[in-house]
Amino acid sequence: MQMFISWTVIGLLAAVTVFGIWFLLRAFQFAYVRVTPVQVNDDDSVVTNFIELLSEARTSMVVYDDGIDMDGSLYNDRRVIDAVRSKLQSNPEFQLQCLFNCNHDVKSRKELANEQRVDIRTRVESGNPGRIHYKMIDGGLKAYLSLHELGSRMRKCKLVDCTSVSKRHRSRVAERLLGKHKADFAQAFNAAAVGN
Repeated sequence: MQMFISWTVIGLLAAVTVFGIWFLLRAFQFAYVRVTPVQVNDDDSVVTNFIELLSEARTSMVVYDDGIDMDGSLYNDRRVIDAVRSKLQSNPEFQLQCLFNCNHDVKSRKELANEQRVDIRTRVESGNPGRIHYKMIDGGLKAYLSLHELGSRMRKCKLVDCTSVSKRHRSRVAERLLGKHKADFAQAFNAAAVGN
């Protein structure tokens, strides 16, 4: 009987050890995520960040923002429109989906309207002024998150970068960190009327 109990205890210890190592390895993947400190950005840095993120995207980019037509707007910037066109030409798999709170007639909406792999929609319910906005590539591989009032030029932002997480764990880590934004985007984008 003692031999049975001894082997049972050894088996339980081995199982707990293996589970513990497995759990730690999964949890440790979050240490590879790079999150920048929150900073305040201006119109030029927003354009720079957008173009850098766009250049790194392999298959997709989703954008949730206000889409306001005002001086300095990212969505009226020639560099952004040209960068999107260049990305579409160089990468036949790439798709861009934008969801705006406002149905303003920004240049990017007008000039990219006929691009088959660009879909710009307006959110059905209006966005909350304090809502987090984001630009995210490849299902959450990397994202810029910003928090700002409607039309504000003072935007608090941070980068969440999952590119250093091992490929095996990357989608799980991205889902854990950005899943609520991905789910919100999918629901709101599908509810928004096409061409709206």
